[in-house]
Amino acid sequence: MLNDFNLTEYCNDIAQDICRDASDEDQAMDWASESADSSEYVIYYAKAHELCRHCDTQQGEMFVADCWGDAPMSYDDMACRIAYGEIDARIRNAVHNLFASLEEV
Repeated sequence: MLNDFNLTEYCNDIAQDICRDASDEDQAMDWASESADSSEYVIYYAKAHELCRHCDTQQGEMFVADCWGDAPMSYDDMACRIAYGEIDARIRNAVHNLFASLEEV
């Protein structure tokens, strides 16, 4: 079952793959959004609902509020958008931290 720890590990693994292949942080951030958009937790309703039920989704909820405000959407669309926002934020954070650690060396 998905939980917050597993979601963070999932996003960190994606970020490591991205950083290994990206030429710079800007490219990595673009790829982070693409990776989030194609995540199984974003494209499948049941997976999105699982993420929303079992994980902290504060960043995903803020993403939806910022991008869609009060726009009407279905329960399933809301879950997928929250999942996207949460995964995108976690991957981007991990990418940023990985590039920052490279700069310190």
